[in-house]
Amino acid sequence: MESTSSDTDYDKVQESAVSDSESSIIGSTKSDGLIWISEGDMIHHIISNKLLSGFGKLGLSTQIEDIHKNACSSFMNRAKLQSFLIFSKAMEKKCGGNANVKYAWFGASKDDMHSIVSHGFGHPMHNAIWLSPEDYPVDCLQTATPNKDGLRHILLCRVILGRAELVHPDSGQSHPSSEEFDTGVDNLHFPRKYIVWSTGMNSYVFPEFMISFRVTSHIKEDRKFSVPLKSPNSPWISFPSLISALSKILPPNTVKLINKYHSDYKERKITRRELIQQARKLAGDDLLTSIIKSFKNKQNKESNEDSPDISSINFQQWESRNCPLA
Repeated sequence: MESTSSDTDYDKVQESAVSDSESSIIGSTKSDGLIWISEGDMIHHIISNKLLSGFGKLGLSTQIEDIHKNACSSFMNRAKLQSFLIFSKAMEKKCGGNANVKYAWFGASKDDMHSIVSHGFGHPMHNAIWLSPEDYPVDCLQTATPNKDGLRHILLCRVILGRAELVHPDSGQSHPSSEEFDTGVDNLHFPRKYIVWSTGMNSYVFPEFMISFRVTSHIKEDRKFSVPLKSPNSPWISFPSLISALSKILPPNTVKLINKYHSDYKERKITRRELIQQARKLAGDDLLTSIIKSFKNKQNKESNEDSPDISSINFQQWESRNCPLA
């Protein structure tokens, strides 16, 4: 399980956490134990770029309002950092020299953020906390609850993974399956979730930075991340049915490639957006529109309904199992 980020940049972030005196942070520590990082600071630049890059993949416009660092100003917070570093060293020995420390995102409300920084993680669901790898901050948007002004908050944490095992979301697993493993992931090769069990969540996870931001999108209101996704009212077709129809028209190699992308999506190797883009590229919008209209017309005939006049596909509204039309 390899990281795709710039290790050099994140080494600089990590160095700043261990020794404040070696960083160029400007600001004073607040009563909540956070210290403001100026926009001119190198750490601000690194974190902002990582966050903006992650959200930009989905076409989201992001505005960074503030970045604060856990200053470890209290005795207890300094002890937590030292404990994290001790556990890192212990994991290195257990795993033959590599503690597998990663950076990961955790989204929550502002009040929860301050509670985590001050007191640690508490009351996890399913006896674990789930964090998103540094390349996928967008996965935390649903839990990064916005306030009335639309301001969201997300933590950038250091996480000790050690030896991670595959954990299926619906498995009900609440602890390592054996002493060989320390944490879990949802995919061994392309993880989108790091799973840290409750017994180690305040030892293996150190909340290092809190980022406050706003996101805007051209996506329709019912697709905003703060609102539960609705079932499409417009025509749709399941992806297996779409592939079946395409197999009667397109060359076998092209259909095989579309099938591969669909399998990659189901295995969470690519996003739904990437799957849709590849399908459009290989089949073309005109053919896809024609197939989905035909599928809808067939459904309408069976239910004695009139077919709507539809001429284009809005791929931003595709659901995980459906392909609705605009």
